Amino acid sequence: MPATPRPRPSPASPWHRNDPRHDRAAGAWIGAAAAACIVGAPPAMAEEAAHPDGDGSGPALLAWLVTTALHGLRDPSVIAKAVDTDPEQAWTCALRATVAHGTVPAPDPAVPPHTPLGAGWHAARTTPAPALEPARAVFPCSQLVEAVWRAYAAAGDEAAMYAGAMAGARWGVSGIPLQAQRRLTDITPPRPLITRAVVLARGSAPGAWPESDGLHTGAHPSIEQPFHTPHPHDPGVVLGNLSYLRSAPEVDAVVSLNRLGPGETPSWLPPRDRVEVWLADAENANLNLHFVLDEAASALAGLRAEGKRVLLHCAAGQSRTPAVAAHYAALACGADVVQALRAAIRATGGHLDTPALSRAAAALNGVDLPDPAARLFPEGLPPRRGRPPADPPPKAPPARQGADPAGR
Repeated sequence: MPATPRPRPSPASPWHRNDPRHDRAAGAWIGAAAAACIVGAPPAMAEEAAHPDGDGSGPALLAWLVTTALHGLRDPSVIAKAVDTDPEQAWTCALRATVAHGTVPAPDPAVPPHTPLGAGWHAARTTPAPALEPARAVFPCSQLVEAVWRAYAAAGDEAAMYAGAMAGARWGVSGIPLQAQRRLTDITPPRPLITRAVVLARGSAPGAWPESDGLHTGAHPSIEQPFHTPHPHDPGVVLGNLSYLRSAPEVDAVVSLNRLGPGETPSWLPPRDRVEVWLADAENANLNLHFVLDEAASALAGLRAEGKRVLLHCAAGQSRTPAVAAHYAALACGADVVQALRAAIRATGGHLDTPALSRAAAALNGVDLPDPAARLFPEGLPPRRGRPPADPPPKAPPARQGADPAGR
């Protein structure tokens, strides 16, 4: 088989920054590797998934098929040229379709159901997804873990990894539990896999994430001026922004809620203490919003239980950060989520430009918050950090002594 396809540079990415194909492309590769961690496969299997080999077997072959499927998003003909057998071609085309559309196709009859490839595909397709019940911590994307275990029961470790790839392409990397991703970090760094997956699928775009530093976040005082403040309910958690992260603060762990460029990761910390969360600050842009908020808050609680001082941040620290901070306060500190949202937004000089974040944090705690601004700040939103106050109305010149107040 030919060498691993290389992404072709393109002058500009045709994908919007919040295009869900970013999430799903990354999910295909991370899903395959993380599945090995979920079922407790030998660490070498997860590590091998990072090294595609078209002439190999096991996880290396799986990684090759994932690579080919992602490249096929831009050039579908590459699949027939690169993959020899009918079952592998059918699986690779199905993975490509799942990344593109978010739905797992029905298994092809050419794929034997008892093989790892067939068992993994069948589990990813047929395992039911539960309905969303945020207050009970029930999330549709938990189908991924169940599919991985079903595939494992049917045909072992490799089948679990095939299921992880296909289900990861359906739900995105945002639908993969952070605990599994953290275990994967102990074996092989996930970031290069995410970068390879996105660039293969989208094409190279040097001015866009994941190839650039900072450009993808925009330029605004709330991002460019370092900011940090203690969490109102737990001073062992620091709430901050991207610029504060760049200053290499003295913390023991970092939970990042925005996508980081290649030079923005906190490299002074051990890899397992750098938790990167896939969370967009935009309405209707998150495939698994409630799950991701719950996972981020749970990861923060886990790091604090290890005795670590943790920085929780996003780009500006004003929207995603207070939402996760509020759910963490309710989850780990016993706070009322509505009061916690008020406190976190005030502490960060935050805003409610993406009300879905606050609604989701409230829903995770059994609170319906249809209009966050009206419920949280009925007398008006607090001042926003990084935005100059409105100019006060001009003052009338002082009246001269002895002048008639009526102007006569």
